Amino acid sequence: MISNLKSHTLNSLGAICRASELCEFASSLSSGDLALCGELCVSGYESLGKKFEEDLKLNLINSLKPGAYLGFSYHSNGYNEFVLLSSNGVEFSQNKHKLFKLNGEDRIFKAGVADEIKINSIAGVNIGVLICFELRFIELWNRLKGADIILVPAMWGESRSEHYEVLSQALALQNRCFVIACSDMDLKFNMVFCPNGSRAKSKKFDINLINNFRQWMDNE
Repeated sequence: MISNLKSHTLNSLGAICRASELCEFASSLSSGDLALCGELCVSGYESLGKKFEEDLKLNLINSLKPGAYLGFSYHSNGYNEFVLLSSNGVEFSQNKHKLFKLNGEDRIFKAGVADEIKINSIAGVNIGVLICFELRFIELWNRLKGADIILVPAMWGESRSEHYEVLSQALALQNRCFVIACSDMDLKFNMVFCPNGSRAKSKKFDINLINNFRQWMDNE
C-alpha cells in the first residue's frame, strides 16, 4: 500500500559516492513510501558501463524494505531508462521517448517508443512517468489521464527552473493527480504537487483527495 510520497536529490560528488548515497536513501525508506530521484541522477550523461549500472540496480533492490518503492533513471542498453524498484525487483520500466536534442541526447541515447508512456498499476495505485523534456508535450499528458500519481524525474536546466515548476503544477491540476517532481545534476528541485495545485516537500497519499477534486471539477 502506497501511503507517503517523497523525492530526494543527491549531494555527493562522483558517481561512486552518489551511487552509495542513493543506496543509503533507498535503505531509509519505510513500507508505504514511494520516492523519486532524478533523471540520470548517479552518472549524468556519462555511461559507467553495464556492470556498474546493473550492480547499482541490484543493490538498490536489496536495500529496499518490503512495501517501499524507488524510481530513478539510468543508462541501460543505449537508452535512458526509468525504473520503479521494490524489494521484489523492477516493478516497471520505461525508456525516454522525447530526447532533448539541444543537449545532444539523441547522440547519446536511442529514443524509446511513445507506447511505453502508459499507466501502470502498482499496489492498486495508477502510476505514470514523464521523463524530463517529455513534460513539455501535452499529448503525452493525455496518455496518462486517469493516473493517480505521475512521476517526473528530470535533469532540468537551472535557467529554466520556473518552467519545470509551472509545468509540474499544471500537470497535477490538469490530470487531477499527484505529481512528484525531482531534478538533479543542474537544477536541484524536488516537490510533490497535489491535485488542487498545492505543493509540499513530502505528502501523504490520499486517494480521496484525488476523487473529491475530480468530482468537484466534473460538476463545474
